[in-house]
Amino acid sequence: MRRAALIALAALALALLVAACGGEEDKTTAPETVVGSVPAETGAPPAETGAEPSAPAGEGDAAAGEAVFASAGCASCHTLEAAGSTGTVGPNLDDAKPDHDLVVDRVTNGSGAMPSFSGTLSEQQIQDVAAYVVASTSG
Repeated sequence: MRRAALIALAALALALLVAACGGEEDKTTAPETVVGSVPAETGAPPAETGAEPSAPAGEGDAAAGEAVFASAGCASCHTLEAAGSTGTVGPNLDDAKPDHDLVVDRVTNGSGAMPSFSGTLSEQQIQDVAAYVVASTSG
């Protein structure tokens, strides 16, 4: 009887864990474990100087993307050797080697347990973090 109760309890715990991991309709805008702040928008020219952006729109700046990866909390979920991160919630980016468009899509729209960052990061920051991931993984 005690064994049956333990099995039932384990099954209930597993069911709750599965239910909490990645419901499509229950997305949030950012993981609760993010530490730090989102950096200022990158790639925009200073208004007073009229300088050119650091990277053409749509391509992103990998150096600026490194800061976005760190401050947006990407390391808490993803493994990326270049960032020194070993997260296991999301895909291992070193193994997945995603291309630029896939990174932009996932960061913008989210997928599964990954939330959308479109309300948190600017379009340029999303392009920058995509450039960083691709440059770091040769994706």
